[in-house]
Amino acid sequence: MTNQIASLAARLAAVERRLDSTSRTAQLAYSSIENGAIDVFDEDGSLRAVIGQQPDGTTGLNVVNGPPPPQPTAPTLTSSIGGVTVGWDGRFIDGSPVPLDWARLEIHASEVDFVPNASTLRATIESPQGGTFTIAAETPTYVRMVARNTSGTASLPSPSAGPLGRMPVVAEAVIDGIVGELALAEAAVSRSKIAIGAVDADRMAVGTGNLLPDASFEGAYAENLVADSPVWQIAGPGNNSARCLTVDARAAAPTTRSQQLTTLPASPGDRFFLAVDYRSSADWFGLAPKFYLCWQDAAGVAIGYGVVQGAAAPVTAWTRMSGQVQAPANTVRATVWIESFQANTGNLSFDNAEVRTVITAGVVLAGSISGDELAANSITGEKVVAQTITGREVKFKSLTGDHLDVNSARIALLTSGVITADMLTADALNGKTITGGHIIGVEIDGAVLRTADTGSRVEITSVPATDTAPSSGRVRLYSGSATEAEPASMYSLYDAATNTSALHLQSAVLNTPALSGVVGPMSPTPDWPTSAITMWSEPNTSHLNLSATEAKVDAVTTVIGSAPYYQVVVRSGVISAQTSAGVDAILYLNRMLVVDPSGWISRSNEDWKSPTISSGWTHYGGTWDRVACKIYPDRTVGLRGLVKRTSKDPAAGGEVVITLPTSARPTVANTQQFSVLVPQNGSALTLNINPSSGTVTLANITSGAATALASGSAYLNLSGIRFPLD
Repeated sequence: MTNQIASLAARLAAVERRLDSTSRTAQLAYSSIENGAIDVFDEDGSLRAVIGQQPDGTTGLNVVNGPPPPQPTAPTLTSSIGGVTVGWDGRFIDGSPVPLDWARLEIHASEVDFVPNASTLRATIESPQGGTFTIAAETPTYVRMVARNTSGTASLPSPSAGPLGRMPVVAEAVIDGIVGELALAEAAVSRSKIAIGAVDADRMAVGTGNLLPDASFEGAYAENLVADSPVWQIAGPGNNSARCLTVDARAAAPTTRSQQLTTLPASPGDRFFLAVDYRSSADWFGLAPKFYLCWQDAAGVAIGYGVVQGAAAPVTAWTRMSGQVQAPANTVRATVWIESFQANTGNLSFDNAEVRTVITAGVVLAGSISGDELAANSITGEKVVAQTITGREVKFKSLTGDHLDVNSARIALLTSGVITADMLTADALNGKTITGGHIIGVEIDGAVLRTADTGSRVEITSVPATDTAPSSGRVRLYSGSATEAEPASMYSLYDAATNTSALHLQSAVLNTPALSGVVGPMSPTPDWPTSAITMWSEPNTSHLNLSATEAKVDAVTTVIGSAPYYQVVVRSGVISAQTSAGVDAILYLNRMLVVDPSGWISRSNEDWKSPTISSGWTHYGGTWDRVACKIYPDRTVGLRGLVKRTSKDPAAGGEVVITLPTSARPTVANTQQFSVLVPQNGSALTLNINPSSGTVTLANITSGAATALASGSAYLNLSGIRFPLD
């Protein structure tokens, strides 16, 4: 190091001597080499840098006495809870660029207009691009900015802003965590201080803050998450922050791209509050941005998902999505994920994510909330989950007609004998009849509920089991026609052996109408078959069966399938296949016949194949067509290309030219024969195709053809040969 400094010092001395001999505009001087350092001065003799050993014994480059930074622009002030939010836009009064020796921006504040000093310093902004910071302020406050360089030199103070005070604290302004438990005196919050509805389920966190590390994606944790990802990155700007988490959604087809954030412990019944800010580019196209928990059992197997999701359309402004999710049975942990679901263009960004516990199973004990804690009307109907209040919780005669809305008391909520005749007024069951039994719970025991006794009507009934069919509840739709032997019906049948429940929709059973006074034709009585639709599901499969003599779809467009999968579209008598984005795709018929978007028909996975060329023969070469064969949808095989004889031995009948692939050989034991011209002298021969071996051999060789073939350069043109497979 000392030798290098000495060499540099010598060169600087030479430069100084040359500058002394001319009109020198700068002066460079250095201390003695023994001190192990070079001091750099400007033209005014001021020390600007020390290169080498520093006064504290370290070694390096230390810039000192740099010029003051430009004067910053005035700060912006905004009232906030507990103080004032100060912002700087990263600009200077004279429009200067950021100096290369920039260090930081100081925020100074005081209750009176002031000149910044050490006592008024409140915070710093470390980025030359600007930023915001909230300072505590009990009273209206003035704020000024001071920029400093790496030498510690200060700029002129910015213009003063203010005075401005903190925001008044109202219920809507108290954000999560700003008032902690230590800030409240014992019993400071009583029932009278809480308005009805002010505390809902989302705000009943159980002693935990945000469970996510680096939830705004600003630090090293987030960078490590996406360090090896080709599509996820930490970018900016975020939502009121420098950075956010962004995914590149571009893909050839709709694609789901997920990023795991962390893993949390969870138990069955635990509830979590999820929230995250998101926005997309204007060209983003996908089904949904998602933020979710993947519930896992003790073996790490996913057993369900708790999802909140945004819009299936571009959202270019920061938008908050949130919701609650609950862990199912057997949950022991949950992994936290951010996701762009089934997108193929644009990008999607996330910021300020939250995962908080809401109500952990078992935290609210039975009887811990009594009537004394509830003000009148604090619990309304929409706050009560169905069937959570039973007869045990209702005092005798506490519910009168004035407390019941229309249709609020349903049959399913009443047990036998609860409603007696003396409780029903005249015409209480207006226009409806209940016959053949009595109501027990939710069942109709031996009864029929119908809208009328005769004619066009609807009946709801229970059909008893028979030797061939289990019992079922049915809805019968009577038309009232005399020719209707059985009405149209809708019913569901459950098969315990296969755990399937099938829903049947069946048309009416009709009789031939009677002809009055007319002799009918001597022909069989026509049949009036029924049509039916049956729907059921099995693991990973759902079924729809249509049963009819003729089925028609009367619609401009019928789409079979759903996004994001391929769909079959029937439109104006045209059947085509499309992607979920509406792009034409290949249509497969009977899994083998292929119709491409251009209308070409072929067999699935059938293209031109190369046969085996025998020894003594080869492709003609150059730009001439190579030898190949192909199976066509009409069950014929076609050959193509030029094959050249390289052997100079005499040609004889039975010599093998090529051997066809197994799939391209005829299935019947008849030899196929084709006449072929030898172009050199117009001679001819025939090619025989053996169906069992697939060999294509020479036959009926003329003398001229034999002479040409023995030259070692004669060729045969196989194009145009086509033969059936059967």
